Amino acid sequence: MIYSICDFYVEYTPRYPRLTARSEKYLVKNQGVTPDFSFEVTEEDIDAHIKKYPVDRDLAEYVVAGIKFYEEIISRGAFILHSAALGVDGNGFVFTGPCGAGKSTHASLWRKYFGSKVISINDDKPVIKIENDTAFICGTPFSGKHDINANVKVPLCGIAILHQSPENRIERTMPVNAIPVLLEQTLRPKDMRKMSELFTMLDETLMKVPVYDFYCNISFEAVELSYRTMKGELS
Repeated sequence: MIYSICDFYVEYTPRYPRLTARSEKYLVKNQGVTPDFSFEVTEEDIDAHIKKYPVDRDLAEYVVAGIKFYEEIISRGAFILHSAALGVDGNGFVFTGPCGAGKSTHASLWRKYFGSKVISINDDKPVIKIENDTAFICGTPFSGKHDINANVKVPLCGIAILHQSPENRIERTMPVNAIPVLLEQTLRPKDMRKMSELFTMLDETLMKVPVYDFYCNISFEAVELSYRTMKGELS
């Protein structure tokens, strides 16, 4: 089967229900197109994953497929970022940070605040893609346990590194300080050539997209502050 993910034509054949269902919205109507790349998740791949992480075969296939997809796109100008990504009025906004920072919580506040105006691009592992000198944020079928994603690609306005705080404050982060954080929230390939390509993409992203340290509480005021700052309405 051929799927359109992040504007890549990707060929793979799901074996189990989870990957089949979550890939459905990315399925290409014209199955005669030439794929940009293909991958296969074998039963041996699934066995190897279960040996390391005791999960069922359905979930193991889904996780391994995501890893194989992410490894392929690194050589094609794209990389994943463990984050929550949202779109409003054709612009993309990303919230990242370590587990427990509140990415999904803040994203849910945006959905309540903006209502039908907001698109949940991906609530766990969106893709940043550099294309025509522009950084885009893209949805993928690989979006964690909640399956919150959309098959869209929009220009990326800003990346916010979340920190829980009783008061709301946002400040621009220097690229040299942002790189270690982003590296912790992406797939770091073992292949040195791909690792070099990843560093190049991170550099390009930070040249094009502002990154912020965002100290926030659970409030609509936090949503408005982050939105207006990343849109460039506040200095």
